[in-house]
Amino acid sequence: MKVALIPLDERPVNTRYPRMIAEIAGAALFLPPPELLPHLRQPGHPEGLFEWLADVSAQVDRRILSAETLLYGGLIASRTTDESPMDIIQRAGRIAQLPPLPTMAFNLIMRIPDADDAVEEPLYWSQYGRKLHRFSQLIYRQEAGEDVQAEAAALRAQIPDDVLRDFLQRRLRNHTVNLTLLHMAAADQLDLLVLSSDDTNRISMSTQEKTWLHTWADRLGLSSERVLIYPGADEVGCVLLMRALLLARQHSPTFYVHYAIEADRERVAPYEDGPIHVTVERQIGALGGRISHDRDAADFIVAVNTPSRIGQEYDPEHEHFAQERTRRAPALEQFIHDVRTWVDQGRRVIVCDVAYPNGSDPDLIDGLLTEVDLTQLAAYGAWNTAGNTIGVALVQGVAASMADSAAAQDAQRRFLLHRFVEDWGYQHVVRQQIREALMRESGRRDTTLENEASAVARIHAALNELLPRLRALSEGWRITQVRLPWHRTFEVDFDLERAR
Repeated sequence: MKVALIPLDERPVNTRYPRMIAEIAGAALFLPPPELLPHLRQPGHPEGLFEWLADVSAQVDRRILSAETLLYGGLIASRTTDESPMDIIQRAGRIAQLPPLPTMAFNLIMRIPDADDAVEEPLYWSQYGRKLHRFSQLIYRQEAGEDVQAEAAALRAQIPDDVLRDFLQRRLRNHTVNLTLLHMAAADQLDLLVLSSDDTNRISMSTQEKTWLHTWADRLGLSSERVLIYPGADEVGCVLLMRALLLARQHSPTFYVHYAIEADRERVAPYEDGPIHVTVERQIGALGGRISHDRDAADFIVAVNTPSRIGQEYDPEHEHFAQERTRRAPALEQFIHDVRTWVDQGRRVIVCDVAYPNGSDPDLIDGLLTEVDLTQLAAYGAWNTAGNTIGVALVQGVAASMADSAAAQDAQRRFLLHRFVEDWGYQHVVRQQIREALMRESGRRDTTLENEASAVARIHAALNELLPRLRALSEGWRITQVRLPWHRTFEVDFDLERAR
């Protein structure tokens, strides 16, 4: 199977991860040259990307297209550039003019982050981000019939007219483009369209827009085989790659799902808009799989470390943390025992660690390190949102079952180790250490041009120091070439090489 992918942006989660998944599954993945992709706030080159797609079409069996990158120049560009909706729609029309191939496309429902931070948003977000987030919630509640007009009007008075106008026009542009893509799906110009919502919230303009898109998909008679609308972002490229591989094999794998705390399957993870069991079901459906209630007959066991009631990143200083940890301890102990039992039985076990966003649950990791042969897991994930984690972990698990050569099995081992090093070693352990050190030394928790190189060197040393704790999984490997892709500590990139 040969697939051309236009990724969401240039970050490793959108380029390296799909490439590593393809290596495990024995597929050929074609990615555009790096010079055509965006770099942080510098947009990519849609014209060059269309030319690349035309050139590569004769070499591939299927296309997977991020509309953000192909139409705007990247994820951040879709939020920050000033092109008109007409310009973007005209560009979208060129998709139908490409050489005929089965084509999947995906685009995001624009997020509304609750932070005064403009790294990925229009510059006014650094001053008005939280106010815009709150205003979005109030508008949603007001239009749902709640009596919040006075609060909305008071907040509206604190946001400059030009800022609010730009915020709303950007959302309208994004929604117009999503409606255009729906129209293209209905006109059979796309075989599958995914409209995912980034950093979603159940009370926001994003939720309204999602409802309108669902309504039009229903009116157009577009089934879930043609249009999927659910929370997600950085995992979608990997998920659609696996869906393409499974379509080629005419196979729909089955998944038995086990929750660490059964009652908590109804909990809504941060940045999601539905219970965790719905998140799991959506991700399984998106890659082309099916839920099985027969554990013995299922192809995979999905072991989900359910969301903590803390509802935020791991924080032992939180006032309710100790109580929540005590509540979860017995169930987590049993959960680890179950995972070990299934692994020892030779089952394909996918561990989705979504107790906290943006990193591993250390209590789960301690148990896995002590009780489970990590090398025998099909997949592990704990990065970013629950949807990100679950989507990529499911994809890796299925890819692992396709690894039918020594090279593919080596690629599986590398990616499994990569997940533990990044999601536990960096996101949970080293990132906190680096941020605390930077705060002591410079008064800010992130890197600057002056201290990035030294921070990278310290990250490199710290990760290699942690590597032996992963026991047999890390034996014979070393970490090289550490990078901060967006020149901040939120995400890291690194290479894994066989130690000499």
